[in-house]
Amino acid sequence: MKTLPENQIHLELIELTKKLIRIPSTSSRRDDIHQCADFISQWLKANNIDFDRHSINDVPSISVLPQPGNAPLLVMSHFDVVEVKNTELFEPWIENGCLFGRGSIDDKYAVALSLILFREHLNVIKSGGGNQQDMQFGLLLSGDEETGGANGVGALIDSISTDFCIAIDGGGPELIVDKEKGILQLKITATGKASHGARPWLGENAFDNLVQDYRELQTIFFEQAKDEPSDHWYKTMVLSNLTVGNGSINVVPDRAEALLDIRYTEHDDPDAILASIERSIKSKVEILAKEPVFATGPSSNIDLLVRNFDNAIVGFEHGASDARYLSQRGIPGVIVGAEGNTSQHTENEHIVLSSLYQLYDRLDTFFHEFDKEVK
Repeated sequence: MKTLPENQIHLELIELTKKLIRIPSTSSRRDDIHQCADFISQWLKANNIDFDRHSINDVPSISVLPQPGNAPLLVMSHFDVVEVKNTELFEPWIENGCLFGRGSIDDKYAVALSLILFREHLNVIKSGGGNQQDMQFGLLLSGDEETGGANGVGALIDSISTDFCIAIDGGGPELIVDKEKGILQLKITATGKASHGARPWLGENAFDNLVQDYRELQTIFFEQAKDEPSDHWYKTMVLSNLTVGNGSINVVPDRAEALLDIRYTEHDDPDAILASIERSIKSKVEILAKEPVFATGPSSNIDLLVRNFDNAIVGFEHGASDARYLSQRGIPGVIVGAEGNTSQHTENEHIVLSSLYQLYDRLDTFFHEFDKEVK
């Protein structure tokens, strides 16, 4: 078997990514997430690639491994996307050298790239008389990264023995990511006393109490930021959602809730952050999510990757991804990706096509070099 010419590979990358984008696989569209998994399964069958289909709590994932439960190198990506109001984003288009559409940079392109890379390397092995068991890397494609990944990578990573992981879900042409912040998401609830809006002196406004608590929290987070380095590698807090009262305009609210999105670094203790918050405010504090930092140590595989990425720098990103499940289990790995001009989750989401081709070529070369080192 022969590999496809480079320009034909580029065309197939675009077309396969487009087909994936057209499937609106958001968490609220369960049938469409399964449809996306169906599409990937059919593609794998058509290309004579063995795979396993998984479904955990109605979340589909697909593993494509050299041998059952084992891949010396594991490549991860996800086919679920964030919610969108403008459904036109599910009809991709190309403009100014970029492919636009929901999932174009997060993370449908990575699924397409992973599938084609696997097929092309498998074809080379088959042309030499080998089979899929001779592959040195495998794939894990998940359907719930945007909602936390617990039923995808979080549930499946323990069943796969691997020495190194690459998550294609961040970074860029010049950046290989070896650290991402941890997540602490909280709901704080302030209470008061309801009364008629015409007689506020008879009540106690829960929102006023919440505001006082929020100002206390600002001293914990925002004051510290003044003395921190400009790269923003320190803990942060965002009040992302607020609910006050019962919807009536003429009632002093007796309840106010706020959702807090806190990100922290490897230098922070999430339990200490939580304890500090609980000491500082009167509102009730409820933990909605508590996820670890992703951080990996030195690795010869990272060194090999850097050499094949034109000596790209190794650094951090502020977001979070399924890579955090690697740190929980002591699996070394990194995050790489194409250029999207930080358009993830926006109406302007896109991928720069030249960087997609570049990423394919770099990973293609890296996998060949990895094969040589393993053998």
